[in-house]
Amino acid sequence: MIRIGFAGLMHPALEGLLPATRTPDFDRVAFFGSHFGCLEVDTTAHVIPRREHVARWGAGIAGSPRSRLLLRLPGALLDRGRTEAQRAEDTEAFVTALTPLLKRERLGAVVATLPSDGYIYGPAEVRSLSRLGRALGSAPLVLEAKHRSWYEREALDAVRGAGWSLGYLAGDDRWDAPPTDHAPTGSIGMLRLVHDGPAPPKLIGEVARRARSLESRFDVVYVVTECGPTIQPNVAAALEIKYVLNGERPVVAWPEALLGFPHLNPLCRLADDD
Repeated sequence: MIRIGFAGLMHPALEGLLPATRTPDFDRVAFFGSHFGCLEVDTTAHVIPRREHVARWGAGIAGSPRSRLLLRLPGALLDRGRTEAQRAEDTEAFVTALTPLLKRERLGAVVATLPSDGYIYGPAEVRSLSRLGRALGSAPLVLEAKHRSWYEREALDAVRGAGWSLGYLAGDDRWDAPPTDHAPTGSIGMLRLVHDGPAPPKLIGEVARRARSLESRFDVVYVVTECGPTIQPNVAAALEIKYVLNGERPVVAWPEALLGFPHLNPLCRLADDD
């Protein structure tokens, strides 16, 4: 199964893509959850969420049984500048916050993104991941690493043993970027499109093909678009990938998305057109 979505669900810049006419009880999680198979919450990378907020997010996608939420692991839980006791306390708070999503079975994965500079594979780093994996219990776990050291055979075995699924990157054109493919380390496939600005059609096609190739290896594949530095192109790219994986048949969108990205008009249809 492939679930397609975008990063930055709570970003204020998405206001421009929300329906122009909204009721006071409008819920962006419910709205985007009705259009995408996964939604990534980035704010949790910076602040440990409150349990009631996570419960509200879970309730938002209750009407979209095929949609899942992806939550970034709070950076404080892997911060080596803090004491082990401090990290343990924050980990416990994060686990408590996750409980509503776990009970609803709406948590797609906790996504830990390692710092791009300096976080090289080693015994101490693996011990931290192992402790976190045990503390997070039944939560599905995905690790994203930009340093090539995490993709060597020894590192892959260690990540597998620590209980994490190592993700895949598309669009990373750095000279020292990780390999485009590697052996699976868990049951979850995570393919992240990273690109500086709107993704060109060639890259969209590449991501769709890679998602298909990963589908046979995993129970589920999450395709997440991250077209920084702005957020709105994330949504457009996710719709484009959906179109390609839908056999190049139009996918359901909404008026504001088509107004914001006119190139989507041939690829999308409005729900009212059914």
